Amino acid sequence: MIGMNFEYVKVRITESEWLIDRTSIESEYDEESDIGIIGGSLMFKDGSIFHFKEVFLGDVRRYRFHYMNSGNNLILRWDNAPHHKNLKTFPHHVHLPNSVEEHEEIDFTEALNKIEEIVIRTLDAS
Repeated sequence: MIGMNFEYVKVRITESEWLIDRTSIESEYDEESDIGIIGGSLMFKDGSIFHFKEVFLGDVRRYRFHYMNSGNNLILRWDNAPHHKNLKTFPHHVHLPNSVEEHEEIDFTEALNKIEEIVIRTLDAS
């Protein structure tokens, strides 16, 4: 299951190559222990950067999807680090430039879809 998820992430990135200037991906998977990690970064044609990391420990999934503009300023970061316990969606949340808000669990594809919308708007505006 984890290995299939990693392949899907790579396929999904390939589908977005027309928006991406550079890609760096690393993954490691131990099928026997059902542990895996995938991470990397995508630099888009507008200069923005998407850093991502997913860690799978059996049924447990930890994630961080961090998106910055060309000036390295935070646009969005979704994660499920166990802080912000006051949020109804704990541990899932999104960091915005000036706040942290509730957000349902998100996967790589959902994050990339949202980021692509931003990149396309930015490119259309220039």
